[in-house]
Amino acid sequence: HSYFFSFSTYFCMLTTMQEPLAPKQLEFILNSTAKWNLAHGSVRSGKTVGTLFRFMNACHGCPDSQIFMVGHSSETIFQNAIRLLLESEQLSIFRPFCTWYAGKRQLKYLDKTICCLGAKDEGAIGQFQGKTMSLVYCDEMTLYPESIVDMIDTRLSMPYSMGFASMNPAYPTHKIKQWIDKAEAGDPNYYS
Repeated sequence: HSYFFSFSTYFCMLTTMQEPLAPKQLEFILNSTAKWNLAHGSVRSGKTVGTLFRFMNACHGCPDSQIFMVGHSSETIFQNAIRLLLESEQLSIFRPFCTWYAGKRQLKYLDKTICCLGAKDEGAIGQFQGKTMSLVYCDEMTLYPESIVDMIDTRLSMPYSMGFASMNPAYPTHKIKQWIDKAEAGDPNYYS
């Protein structure tokens, strides 16, 4: 996938940041090139900032606006991700290019329109049906019903489609845990 800023652009971005990223965040940003890129770990470990940084980088090079951000609800995606983009020093490089449209639940980034969706329960599945997703950011993905996880996975159907997800550890039989295991076993469709 070619959704990367050039190395020189990355270098400039990282050296001018007020609050630099942690080594684990940088590792995720540089290595998350699979279909599914999963950041998991303890609470307050920087997963959201790292995945958002990489997701916004991918948005920059995405050839279309089939881009989505998903949260447990549309309110939590705003609280956990959009607010970080608009307020965090670590993500301030993106701020001048972002406009939030609360009534539409859309984030405008450069020439891209990113739609925000909630995945609270089985009833939300209709929001995902029929969509093609070039990029998706999933906040706290282990909280979604597995039917919605499956639906999002099938929506990433373009050859260049990518998903970025942050989560706290889930129970061992959750589908996301299976994806993490696949990443650790070397499956090229998953990075963890």
